[in-house]
Amino acid sequence: MGILKNLFSIFQDQREILDLTSFGDELALKISWEPLVGGGTNFCTHRLRAKSDARSDLIEFEITIAAILTIVVFFAACLAGLVGAASSGDGLPMLASIAMMGFCIWWAFQLVGDQTIFDRSSCSFVRKGITSSLENICAIQLIREYVRGNRHSYYSYELNLVCSSGDRINIVDHGSLRAIREDAEILANYLSLPVWDAIDFRIPEQTANWDVKSEILRNNIG
Repeated sequence: MGILKNLFSIFQDQREILDLTSFGDELALKISWEPLVGGGTNFCTHRLRAKSDARSDLIEFEITIAAILTIVVFFAACLAGLVGAASSGDGLPMLASIAMMGFCIWWAFQLVGDQTIFDRSSCSFVRKGITSSLENICAIQLIREYVRGNRHSYYSYELNLVCSSGDRINIVDHGSLRAIREDAEILANYLSLPVWDAIDFRIPEQTANWDVKSEILRNNIG
């Protein structure tokens, strides 16, 4: 039994449980700490860049060169497969290549559409062509997700905006821990927001009585 217990412990999450009261905000007790979007890539797809000039002070999550090269290589491989299938007259590989090229184009539009612009002068941000106010944004949330693939598995990291209503807005979701933390810090300083980083912690079971915990937090803050 001892051997089995030791083997089982290897696969258990050994991280410390996150103390949500450490963020000093009741909202942290009420929002979800589960991944907001499923999946995510195992490489960095977007980085935060300054877009400042004499007339504006903007920062933007732009698609990375690595993401562009991945799309180009994938599309070229699909195109080569389509040409080869067409020359041999094999219909099934042709259809498969066309489908994969379609997926590649869709993915490219998704990555480009995920570029987000922040403008603190107008207290707004633009995502997927929609302009939204920053007034109800209270914090930046960082969480991780274990993504299981057919050949290998990896961790993907989310950067989410936390709204005063408890809703969350995903901004980026990729596999670079260093980049996600650096960009979260830059964005937090730009918007004067706290970063609620839960990446290194286990998420507690949120079936507890949050009203009681909120009361304790209010007493500690007050």
